[in-house]
Amino acid sequence: MAITATSAHKRLLLFAGFLAAFSALLVVTNYALYRRARSHLDAQMGERLRSIAMALAHTVEATTPDSLLAGTMDASWYESLVLTREENALSNVVVIAPDGRTVADLAGYSSPGESNPFIALDVSAVSLARAGISSTTSLYRTGEIYMKSAYAPIVSKAGSVVGIVGVEAGASFFAQLRELASLIAFISVGNASVVLALGLLFYRQSRSLDRAQERLLQQENLASLGRMVATIAHEIRNPLSIIRGSAERIERKYGIHDEALAYIVEEVDDLDRILTGYLEFAQARPSQFGPVSALKVIQRSVAALEDEARSRGVIVVAPAPATDATLQGDESKIRQAVLNVMLNAVQSARARVDVTIASESDSARIEIVDDGPGFDATIVKDATRPFVTTKASGSGLGLAVAQSVIDEHHGTLAIRSHDRGARVVITLPLARATPPTTEA
Repeated sequence: MAITATSAHKRLLLFAGFLAAFSALLVVTNYALYRRARSHLDAQMGERLRSIAMALAHTVEATTPDSLLAGTMDASWYESLVLTREENALSNVVVIAPDGRTVADLAGYSSPGESNPFIALDVSAVSLARAGISSTTSLYRTGEIYMKSAYAPIVSKAGSVVGIVGVEAGASFFAQLRELASLIAFISVGNASVVLALGLLFYRQSRSLDRAQERLLQQENLASLGRMVATIAHEIRNPLSIIRGSAERIERKYGIHDEALAYIVEEVDDLDRILTGYLEFAQARPSQFGPVSALKVIQRSVAALEDEARSRGVIVVAPAPATDATLQGDESKIRQAVLNVMLNAVQSARARVDVTIASESDSARIEIVDDGPGFDATIVKDATRPFVTTKASGSGLGLAVAQSVIDEHHGTLAIRSHDRGARVVITLPLARATPPTTEA
C-alpha cells in the first residue's frame, strides 16, 4: 500500500506538471494564432486602403493635378471621391495640398484652405506620401472603433508631388477577431477538459496497475515464504518437539520443578505458534462456502482464548444470542480471522474486550473493542500488512491473515484507534441463495 501510494503520488505530480505545461503551451499557441490572424487581417486591410488611395491619386493625375497647387479641385473629381467613399464603405477621404492645407475633407473635420489635422496625427505616413511613397498607418482607436488610414502621393506630369490623397476606414475585422478569440478560448477549454479526463483515466488505471503489481509481488513473496516455511517446519519442528519432550521428561523423572524447565516449554510453544502462523498464512487452502453462524464463530473463538484471557486478567464479553447473523463463507477461515483479531485485542487489552454483532441489509458487522493503548499511530494504516507488528514476540501475521480471509469473502476490515483502546470492525456478507465464486 505504501509503495502504491508513493508511486501514485509521483504519477499525480507528473500528470499535474504535464497538464500545466500543456495548458501553457495551448495558451501560447492560441495567442500566437490570434496575433497572426490579427496581423494578417491588418495587412490585408492596409493593402486594400493603399490600393484605393493610389487609384484615387492616379485619377487626379489624369485630370487636374495643377489645380491642387492653388487649393482647388475639379467638381467631377470631387464627385468621384464621394462615390469611392460610398462604394468602399470608407469613413473619410481627404485631399491635401503640398503645403498641408485641406483641399477636400469628406468627413468635414477641416474646411478647404485650413491646415489638415491628419498631418499631425499621421506624421510618418504623410511624410512618406510627400516623398512620393504610398503608405499606411498602424491601427489606431477612435472611441470604441479601431481605424486605419492610407496615403498616396499625387504626382504631376513633371514628376513632382503636388498633393496627397488619404483614405480612412474602420477595422471591421476586429469583430471577426473577437469571434475567433471566443472560438479559440472554447477550443482551449475543450482540449484542456479532454486532456484532464484522459489524465484522470490514466491516473486511475495506473493506480489499479500499481495495486495489481503489488498483489502479484505479495503472492510471489508468499509463494517463496511457503517454500521456505515448509523447509523450516521440517527442520525445526522435530528438534523443538524433542526439546519440549525432554524438558517435560526431566521434570517428571526427577521431580524437578524449576523455572528454567517451564521457560523451555513456554518458549518452545511460542516458537511453535509463530511457525504455525507462518504456515497458515503461506499455505492457503480452497474455501468451502456455506451458511455460517457468526455467534458460533465468536463463541468458539472465546473458548479458544479462555486460558490466554485468564492469564492476562482480561474479560471477554461475547454478544447476546439474539444478535446472531448467518454469514456466507468458509466457517474455519472466518473463525481463523475472528480469532486472530480477538487474540490481538486480548493481548492489548487492560481488562476488557467487547464483541458485538449487528446486522444490516445485506451484511453483518462484527465489532471487537478493547480498552488497551490502541494501535501505534505510525503503523495503524499498515496494520494488516504482513510482518508489521510492534510486539517483541509477534510475527506480524495475525491481522494480515484476517485481512486476506475477509478479502476472499468480499468483506471489509476497518481499524479505529483511540486513547482508550482500539475498535476493529469486520463486515461480511449475509448468506444468500447463490454463493460467491471463489478461486482455489
